[in-house]
Amino acid sequence: MNTTDTNPKIYASLLNTIHRLRLIRNTTGELSTHTQIDLNNNNFSKKSDFITRCIYREFAHEVMERTGIDLDELITEYQAASKSFEKVNKTRKARPEFHYNVLRCMLDEKFVASKESEPYRDMAEQTSDLRLAIYTLLILNILPSFQSKGGDVDRNSHIEHLSKLRDYFLPLYENSLLFKFAPYLTELYKSDREKLGEKEEPYTRLELILFTLNIIINLKNNCLPLHLFNANRYYEQCKIHPYLEQCVWAEYDCYGKNPVYWVFETLDNDYILSRREFDRAANQITDVRYELILYRIGEDITFTMLRQSEVDYICRGEAIPEHAYMNGVCKIDDLQNPQSIEWNFQTNRYDKFPEKMVRTEAPIMDQAIKEGWKVISKTGDYEYLGGERAVTLNYVYIEHESRYTESGSQEVVSWYKIPREGLLLEDDLMRMIVSRIRHDNRTYICFIPLNCSFDVTDSEACAAAGIEIVNRIEVIKYTE
Repeated sequence: MNTTDTNPKIYASLLNTIHRLRLIRNTTGELSTHTQIDLNNNNFSKKSDFITRCIYREFAHEVMERTGIDLDELITEYQAASKSFEKVNKTRKARPEFHYNVLRCMLDEKFVASKESEPYRDMAEQTSDLRLAIYTLLILNILPSFQSKGGDVDRNSHIEHLSKLRDYFLPLYENSLLFKFAPYLTELYKSDREKLGEKEEPYTRLELILFTLNIIINLKNNCLPLHLFNANRYYEQCKIHPYLEQCVWAEYDCYGKNPVYWVFETLDNDYILSRREFDRAANQITDVRYELILYRIGEDITFTMLRQSEVDYICRGEAIPEHAYMNGVCKIDDLQNPQSIEWNFQTNRYDKFPEKMVRTEAPIMDQAIKEGWKVISKTGDYEYLGGERAVTLNYVYIEHESRYTESGSQEVVSWYKIPREGLLLEDDLMRMIVSRIRHDNRTYICFIPLNCSFDVTDSEACAAAGIEIVNRIEVIKYTE
């Protein structure tokens, strides 16, 4: 629908639609209270054009505040999705299991290439994510059709609908490039269940549409390489790096025979966070290491954390298991000169991770260095190698070996020559984080934002990946 229509009653019609579909409030009584207009046995058609226009604009503002969705677009996409649904209603194409395979066509490139996908490809033509979200809710009988006469909605029914959506979407994450589980779906479901418990806050079909829309976007980000790259590129811009290094952190109110301290080290724009437990009797340090990323998302500082022993999954191009991954929100008291950090986990805390750390002194660390205490790493030995890179039209060159010259400078004497194919054709490769990682007697090149890794341990591994080792960079100039 177009709110610029010259029909003077367009706003009344739109408001009646919003009321009928119970988008803003769940019941007529709630919407009457909200607008201070008695809508029982009544509608907006008897109100003046000025009043209906003002109310609609206020609704549009509320919808944008609650969901970030444009109300005009929402109504237009709802009507279009409903029209598409009505064409297949009461046929097998309206069954949830059929639509599930339509979604697979949008998310699983291997499935699309298979013969099994043939019956579903026509239905998988690209539409907006919003329209697809509404269409999915129509298929699952969670939303009424656009022309439905409607009726009041029991708020508690949304709990059942959320569970139904979670169970429907969860198997689609099996094709995830990043995780072997669905952290975003789990966290969003938990968050929406908590919102439903806050009776003073509205939770309507509008929030169910937003929930479904967010899951569809997240599925694409997890399952489609280009979407994952664009999501990684966005989050790269949200990273922050407060000054947490060059000091020692202790667990708040934690005292024991064997003290535990935490140390941050820089890893590109991120951190290695080490938990070090000092055993005085054995003159031994037990070390557990994590890769940590901090983001500024809105008002919050969020974190993602990966147990370093599981970085091996990334090196081998496999999805990350649930027990390796932690995330949540943290509070740092002062980004310029931090003295305390509080960790609020949205996932399970799979290791002995404190809720709060404070900056402190740790003389035992100097003692351990002097006395040469034995260090036992529970997360393996990972060496992160720096290196030069160069990008030409057809290849990416990553440093293989370098040496010091007589003048003391360092020069690269050989390169990994990697063909630019697929996402390696992206134009900002020079700004990407590229890691060379040595682990378990193997060497990997990881293009972090691309979720792309190569085993370059030896000539056989390089050949299998289509990579050459060369001693110079070739630049081909094309002339007309």
